[in-house]
Amino acid sequence: MLPSKIHVRSRSVRSFDLITPKGRTYRFPPPTLLQRLLRWGLAHAETMAISAAILALIYVAGFVAEALDRSVFDACNDRAGVRRVG
Repeated sequence: MLPSKIHVRSRSVRSFDLITPKGRTYRFPPPTLLQRLLRWGLAHAETMAISAAILALIYVAGFVAEALDRSVFDACNDRAGVRRVG
């Protein structure tokens, strides 16, 4: 199923003006570097969490494969030591 709303990347805000119904205008300063980094981090938090989980699984799979690899080779080496002469 396709998403009902297409995600549009937010644009960089230079200044923010709020106009009330009475006609008053409030001008807010541009976001600070910390606010921009926080907004970027929150926008990419899900992607970073999924990437970290995948990397952790790959890391753990490496240890498991290494442990299984040794046990398989040990079993093969035990049989390789016995040779039949015939």
